[in-house]
Amino acid sequence: MSSMFSSYDIRGRLGESLTNEYVWNVGKALADWLPLDGAVVVVSKSNANAVVIKALIEGLRLQGRNVIDGGQGDEQTLVQISAASRTAGGVLVSHDDLQNVEAISLFQDNAAAINIDNGLQDIAALVDAGNFVPAAVKGDLTSIL
Repeated sequence: MSSMFSSYDIRGRLGESLTNEYVWNVGKALADWLPLDGAVVVVSKSNANAVVIKALIEGLRLQGRNVIDGGQGDEQTLVQISAASRTAGGVLVSHDDLQNVEAISLFQDNAAAINIDNGLQDIAALVDAGNFVPAAVKGDLTSIL
């Protein structure tokens, strides 16, 4: 499992361990791992890096997932949007000021956190393998703002 995957999220320094390609692959892996139907909501904390958010959304869309841009918020925002839109999953992007790293938290349906016990290892293996077949049609991006 990649060293950027912890027991509950993905952490790395942008431009060092966390490249655009790596973040695209995280989005692609989540898109492939989640159930077939449903969009993915992406919410970012105010300190999140826009480059990470954009790359993550692009990876999801390249795998054919529709993405709902939930704008700025927290986990509660993600839960509310997920419940209202009946999404297949979600992502919360933030910046950890203490460690100076970007943090990506993944969620499945019902906004249940994906951690080491329920799928994060599988997603890490997909990222590490990098064997993604792009969807025939790129997913749509909608914003609730």
